[in-house]
Amino acid sequence: MDIEIEEVDTCNRKIKFSIPQQDYKQRIQNAFKTLSRQVNIPGFRKGKVPVSLLEKQYGPQVKREALSELINEWVTQAIQEKQLRAVSPPSLLDVQAEEGTDIQVSASLEVLPDFEVADYKDIEVDLKVTRVTDDDVNRVIEAHREQAAKSVAVTDRPAKAKDFLKIDFIGTMDGESFEGGEARDYVLQLGAGHLVEGLEKALTGMTVGEQKNSQVTFPEDFFNKTMAGRTVDFDITLKGLQEKIPPALDDEFAKSIDSGKKYESLEDMKKKIRKEIEDYEGEEARKEAGNQLAEKLVDKNPIHIPEGLIKEQIRFMINEKKKKGGGGHDHDHDHDHDHELDPADEEKHRPQAVRLLQQELVIDKLASDLKVEISPADFDAEISRIVQLLGGGDPAQLKAQWAKSGALDRLRNKMKRERTLEQVMQGVKIREEMVDRKENIADN
Repeated sequence: MDIEIEEVDTCNRKIKFSIPQQDYKQRIQNAFKTLSRQVNIPGFRKGKVPVSLLEKQYGPQVKREALSELINEWVTQAIQEKQLRAVSPPSLLDVQAEEGTDIQVSASLEVLPDFEVADYKDIEVDLKVTRVTDDDVNRVIEAHREQAAKSVAVTDRPAKAKDFLKIDFIGTMDGESFEGGEARDYVLQLGAGHLVEGLEKALTGMTVGEQKNSQVTFPEDFFNKTMAGRTVDFDITLKGLQEKIPPALDDEFAKSIDSGKKYESLEDMKKKIRKEIEDYEGEEARKEAGNQLAEKLVDKNPIHIPEGLIKEQIRFMINEKKKKGGGGHDHDHDHDHDHELDPADEEKHRPQAVRLLQQELVIDKLASDLKVEISPADFDAEISRIVQLLGGGDPAQLKAQWAKSGALDRLRNKMKRERTLEQVMQGVKIREEMVDRKENIADN
């Protein structure tokens, strides 16, 4: 192929080539032969219809389709031959197809820019690792105790915060009952914040079997507008009272709470929990350092991004926000469709979209330069880890589900990104610092 590539700018190319007239004629002849075996024309058997008759009836359509097929094939071949990294389908600019001459074609194409990653050895990254304290360890142990706590019926004292209550209640407004104002054997926990403040106060101090009438005024911003700002009379009966008693903090408790951990004693439990938290904080610190590194790599490599790729990323970001309930600009159509972006949406999301794409391209180039790959064994191990975090299941089934949704590719890309940044981090300057949890929160 005789192909001419013109560099319009960093991200755009103009492709020019000629399709020999003989190729075009041969394609038309082949098309008429195929058509002859397919159409039913009175007086002729299939495959025996004269080309002149076919050309009279179908000529313009056959020629259009043949030319279109040839152009698509040659454009695709041109892209492959010149190793152009296209980010969207090419757009035809001009086709000159005069009778008896070769067909001249020109097309425009958006491509990923060619670039080399600048030396990164002078980059400095902060690695702030949160210091693990005895309070951190104790919080985890107390969470285990709460999970292992047993419910015990209480009959010899009034209700207090954290108790579980079983109640009957009937509510009226201006002497009239209302929807949702009555329940039997309703179970709640005092102090959990699920009740209106006035009702919490009314229940606190009640004893089992006690009946009470209490007036409760609902706040003006209450979610149920029919009750907002209104005063309700409640007739309440406390039918049952329970409290949760956690196990004693001793070696037996440590041995019993998690068979997988195999804690040998309370001290062994504290030691291993501290190590688990330290490993977690170290991992989180390295992730944050990796994010810093990605930003600084972009600062050193401010590459141009094809416009089509930017718009595609903006559409993706808007659609993700809609899925999460964050919305976007108000429209009566779906952002997944190929349409012009709303200027307000584009202006709002463009800086972040460009930055994310720059990160992706730079890290992808580094992954190629450093020959970073995710082996099938590593990938399957990560899938198994995720399945365990989700509470168990079949890894193969999860892979099949994620393959359909695209989540599998996103996971592989995420792993590749993290591994690439981890490898690059070995060649930059790291300022490691232990920080208190409050300081770390303030920094973020």
